[in-house]
Amino acid sequence: MRRMSLFRLLAGPMAVLALALAPACKKSAEEKEIKDLQVKAAELDKLNQQSGEAGMSQAAKLKEAGAGDVRLNAETMQLTPEQKQVLEERIKAEKNSSYKELLQEVIDKDKEIKELNDKITKLRSILPRPDVAKANDSHYGLAIKFLKKKGVNEAQARKLVGRVLIMDKLAPGFEVYHFYSNGVYGTWVSQGKARVSPSELQAEEKAKIEGERDTAVANNDALKEEVADLMAQKKKITEDIENLRGEKEKMLKDMEALAATNESQKAKLNSLHYLVGNRKKLEKDGIIVVPTFAKDRAGANWSDSAFNKSMDLRNADTITIAAADYGLKQIAKVSVVPGSLIKDEHYTVTLSADKATATIKLLKKDRFKNEKVVFAVID
Repeated sequence: MRRMSLFRLLAGPMAVLALALAPACKKSAEEKEIKDLQVKAAELDKLNQQSGEAGMSQAAKLKEAGAGDVRLNAETMQLTPEQKQVLEERIKAEKNSSYKELLQEVIDKDKEIKELNDKITKLRSILPRPDVAKANDSHYGLAIKFLKKKGVNEAQARKLVGRVLIMDKLAPGFEVYHFYSNGVYGTWVSQGKARVSPSELQAEEKAKIEGERDTAVANNDALKEEVADLMAQKKKITEDIENLRGEKEKMLKDMEALAATNESQKAKLNSLHYLVGNRKKLEKDGIIVVPTFAKDRAGANWSDSAFNKSMDLRNADTITIAAADYGLKQIAKVSVVPGSLIKDEHYTVTLSADKATATIKLLKKDRFKNEKVVFAVID
């Protein structure tokens, strides 16, 4: 059963709450503090949604009142002091009571939006900065990364994360809050700027799973009917035993082919898929991005087809790179992308005495299974 089926929506349709607690005898003020922060995160998410709705309502009222030329601040959805003054003067001068009421509603709505924004600002000053989910980010991975930054070792981090309800999938733009204090870990996922809320995404995933299940059940029923038909036909083809033997041989070959396919899939799942290249060329080709003050990261052309090398990790753990193969005289450094792979923790890089070759040694092979990695060679 997938973990998502265990989720409970604890604070309305916009957020998912999870808390990992220390043993009962150690429950303390930290637990209460984290619960309070989670409640504040839920409140912030609710206020963000209310602010967005109020902003859309404000824009509609401005248009209806014939003030469509007034452009609200894209971030705050508020009127500037100058815009507010202009509208107030129009209210005084307007003789049409309907338009006058609409303009007054705009002024009142602006006050409401300001109050919401003030509350949002206050809550953001209290809460820790959340992780903003990007494509391919996982709730589990972000939680482990957060705890390790807090000094929690990997084994304990996995244990703490294993106690909470983690979302199987994140949508880009979700805001993931993490709370940790003295062995107590909590996490909160809110909609942020994503197109859907966590609960809506969860419902989509559930519908997808149920659809796949219904399809599988239908296929199974169809297969049962086929088996029943075959059994009925068996009485009629007993005399054609030689043909049945031919079918048997074909079936055995199919099974062998299936076994070969299965082994191929196993090899793929247990392999590192990688690309080695000159760092400048990789950057030029858009495979990687080389920031000025950050680690190299995946570029716009990072795709499955770019990774033309594989290594079966069941029987190998070393990659040797020759400078000459990539138009270089020497190798000064090898940049490894993604940057979540940590040198001397997940792998080591050893340069030969003449720097003509570099040897990559994988220390934690499980971390590289079925992963795509770029080794960018720097001269």
